[in-house]
Amino acid sequence: MNFVYFKVEYPRNEGSLSSPLYLNDVVLLRDGDIVAELGDLKITHLPYCIYRSVPTGFRKIEYRLQTHSVRRITLSCGYLKSGEYIVNTPQGEEVLIWNALSGLWTRHGDDEMRIDGYKFVENHYTIIRPHRRRSESLNAG
Repeated sequence: MNFVYFKVEYPRNEGSLSSPLYLNDVVLLRDGDIVAELGDLKITHLPYCIYRSVPTGFRKIEYRLQTHSVRRITLSCGYLKSGEYIVNTPQGEEVLIWNALSGLWTRHGDDEMRIDGYKFVENHYTIIRPHRRRSESLNAG
């Protein structure tokens, strides 16, 4: 199992949305086959990112939608990169580390906690967003 994302943003973080943005019938594809159906999306803030688990595969992820192109909005999709992510768990939000090469989720300093994508989904975990440490967010500007 692997994880993919679909992201909507303004190039160079220009402005904000004055009204909601609607994207209809969004699907993620790999080699022309649908791997994730995101459905109709109502987006009220940018950047916006949605994550889904998909069967293992390494070919390019593409998207298709019924909405006509929206000026000044950038759409992208792909595989989840290795890094730290804020994850919603039944016990609340926590930071987990995703290793895209091994396909395992871990916690900092917890050598016992290693779960694969199937266990991640089985445990009802969902990805909220990438985790940015305070020093990274201060240096990003």
